Amino acid sequence: MPEVSEELQNLAARHQELQRRAEAIREEMNMVQASIASCDRAIETIGELKKAREEKESAETMVPLGFGSFAHAEIRDTDRIVVNLGAGFSAEKTADGAVETLKSRREQLGKIMEQMNASLAKFAQGMQALEAEATSMSRVTPPSPGRAF
Repeated sequence: MPEVSEELQNLAARHQELQRRAEAIREEMNMVQASIASCDRAIETIGELKKAREEKESAETMVPLGFGSFAHAEIRDTDRIVVNLGAGFSAEKTADGAVETLKSRREQLGKIMEQMNASLAKFAQGMQALEAEATSMSRVTPPSPGRAF
């Protein structure tokens, strides 16, 4: 009987490890989703700047100064956009080039999200398999106090 109890403890430990890893992936997925939303906002903003340029209107905005302080500003050149390329590098591009870069980045982030979803599904399957194994083991022996399942 002690062997079964030890096996159940091992199953519980493996289950907790899978839960921990799944939670880490969920946190990473939240960060990737925030990056996707940021790309979408940037693409939308560049579109509004292009629209203002075509209508010969000035583009006004609020520029952050720090510590929740902002200044009103007018954007005079709406066709030159500095885009983050990653790894600490940025490049100046036309508005169309910036949108193209951002769409490409968004596509890459979408693929990363798909991979994370697949990993999360594998962890969920692993946890279900461990739960099923623990259930079948507990039918053979009486449950021990403080069991994780």
